[in-house]
Amino acid sequence: MEVDSNLGYGKLVFWQRVVDFSCAIANLIRPEKCSMCSVVVVIVSLLATIACGQETTNLVRNPSFEALNDTGYAQDWTRGTLGRPAQEIITDQSTAHSGKYSMRLGINPNTFLTTAATPVKVKPNTRYFITWWCKTEGLRQARAYLFLQTNKAQRTLTDGNQYLTTGWTQHFAEYVTTAEETTLSPTLTTHDMGGGPCLAWFDDVGIYEDSFPPAIKALYESRMKSESTALVISKTAVLTVWADNLAARIYRADGLPSHARPAETFALSAARNEQNYFQLSVIPAADLVDLVLVPGELRGPGKIPAFSIQWWPVGYANIKTVRSQTTRLGPTPDPLLPAGPTAAPLGINTTFLIGIKVPKGTKAGNYRGLVTIKASGKTIGRIPISLRVYDFTLPDDPVFRTIITFSPEFMFRYEKRPQLEIVKDISIVLAEHGIRGYGARIAVDAKILNGKVICDFTKFDERISWVLDNLRFNAFFLGPLFGGGTGEGWGELHRKWLGMELLSEDFNKYFPDYMCQIGQHLREKGWLDKAYVYLWDEPESDYFDKVVALQKLALKGDPAFKIWETTSPANRAFWGVVKAWSVPFGRPYFDENFVEQRRAVGDEIWVYNIPCSLEIAPQDHRLWFWQAARYGAIGAQLWNATFYHDIDPWKTITPMPHPVGRGATSLYYYDAGQAILLYPRPGGGLPYASLRLKLLQKGLDDFGYLNMYEATVASKSSAKVAQIKMREVASALVRDMQKWNRDIKLMEKIRNKLAEEIESAAVK
Repeated sequence: MEVDSNLGYGKLVFWQRVVDFSCAIANLIRPEKCSMCSVVVVIVSLLATIACGQETTNLVRNPSFEALNDTGYAQDWTRGTLGRPAQEIITDQSTAHSGKYSMRLGINPNTFLTTAATPVKVKPNTRYFITWWCKTEGLRQARAYLFLQTNKAQRTLTDGNQYLTTGWTQHFAEYVTTAEETTLSPTLTTHDMGGGPCLAWFDDVGIYEDSFPPAIKALYESRMKSESTALVISKTAVLTVWADNLAARIYRADGLPSHARPAETFALSAARNEQNYFQLSVIPAADLVDLVLVPGELRGPGKIPAFSIQWWPVGYANIKTVRSQTTRLGPTPDPLLPAGPTAAPLGINTTFLIGIKVPKGTKAGNYRGLVTIKASGKTIGRIPISLRVYDFTLPDDPVFRTIITFSPEFMFRYEKRPQLEIVKDISIVLAEHGIRGYGARIAVDAKILNGKVICDFTKFDERISWVLDNLRFNAFFLGPLFGGGTGEGWGELHRKWLGMELLSEDFNKYFPDYMCQIGQHLREKGWLDKAYVYLWDEPESDYFDKVVALQKLALKGDPAFKIWETTSPANRAFWGVVKAWSVPFGRPYFDENFVEQRRAVGDEIWVYNIPCSLEIAPQDHRLWFWQAARYGAIGAQLWNATFYHDIDPWKTITPMPHPVGRGATSLYYYDAGQAILLYPRPGGGLPYASLRLKLLQKGLDDFGYLNMYEATVASKSSAKVAQIKMREVASALVRDMQKWNRDIKLMEKIRNKLAEEIESAAVK
């Protein structure tokens, strides 16, 4: 079939277009709901549209690569300059999505390969719709994607990546130009991270202003509806009520999603002792004041009391500056405010998070109940809820361990209480969400008296005993932390110890004695197995030897200490010294070969850093824990949850840049919301949680499901077989590190299947 190289996609020969479109629609419709009639209706609608001559122009020149220049390469497309573009990028006649040709990209080892279209003129502050087709072969540690090169910057797209071996797949994206952008150039790219030879093909690239042409628009909207989790619960002349899952970002001004489907109830599932969530949004036809939610009890085989149902108004963080230019600016849903009367302005979303905690003694089965919506004391709506309770119980303490550091000093501008009280409040909120690791990096007070080290355990014992006894924490960082973390090097910025220079003669004499006394004290208290000695953060290779020398001095004091380090097991200098590796969770740092070697000798494998940014997809906060399960980590670290660096998080949520590097000569720029999971309560008290913290909590629960499933399989076969099967299940969502399937419906389907397997084994 021939393609008009100027108009491209959408200008195929008539019957080819009809056949392609009808096949695509048939593939999108689920088999149990598919009928020839529905396909015929879509085709007829398409024919009518075509007949009316309605067409949206594709701005990309030669979008299907059918026009070739004298060298046999696609006109209006330029090869990139990195690596071997002339060898690795060709116009390929052996395979195509439409027409005769496609663009085939190979791999530049450990780097990028690109080919870009001639830039097209665009309007500032205008929405553009982008589509392309891609086919991949062998992209295990590589990705194929399309990004936009504008006259100002590179812009990544949300549906940009394709992995592994995958047939022709259509991608869709939307992009709004900035006030200064006047050109866009779609750039086809492969990015290799050490995975070896592989290939990607691209075809039928399109950029359209304001809307896709009718044929593509129908596909796009059909996919959006099939992937949508938004449900319209009630819609009247005075009030629209709709609901969505925890990972949805519901913006005030967006109103009701066009792809929302009608439903009688919002259905959830949970094990006993699990809390699950959904978001409820109301759009009133007139301003409402004092709006509150009144949960009722759920009834089924037993009763779930109304007090087991909590609700929070969803607040908004203000995103003013970002690192990713595709991040939406302005008020962004995240902080969770205390339950109480809430104003609901007309015509916009007012959103609430609802959480249902299933009591331990609840009978398994299906439950139903209502949440009543009241405004000014009058009932204005009733929302049905259905909940399936599984016949097993999640443990009080998540099997996956977490240590989260926080900075209480950033709270001082909001309250004047002693720091220890603030620390306790932060710890309480984290513990409510499954965190059982104390990340404050506590050091034992000491002094040198008459040539001997004298330790004072008073403050240390007060802090550690409180979190262990009251919050059931199972891990804590033991300092002193001397330096690292900002690329500062060994130099003058590291801290001294009791006035002594690190690794000086006096230090080498007294520090082992100090650590010996601490080890003996921890044994007496029964805390030694919970302590992780954290002396240096993120060391760099030119002074590994000095950090190792520090750690060996600690082990000289007590060989049973677990030395913690945030580094890759590929750094052999730490072998035999570090016992708990906090490994940056991505390639090349997390190398399975080195990880397995250290695991085999009994070292603990933790992963670093728990996602904590408003610039990533919400589902990523949860999928990260599925990745941890697939790669066998036992716990995770987050470096901060209250990092309000030079900001008021209620006014702007992006921490100010921080000096880093040798001599602090560079600046590190943060994502919006990076290292902020809690919001300070004005006037003091328990800080507010966030939607992202709830997603982290559900990630811990998901890991628990996978762990219980693995135990279920192991009871029938072997531990090795069980591990393989569990990782196969996780692989349905985690293709490779940081390569995830964000399909929320698929996640729920897999999770429910796991629950049924666990439930079945428990019943037997």
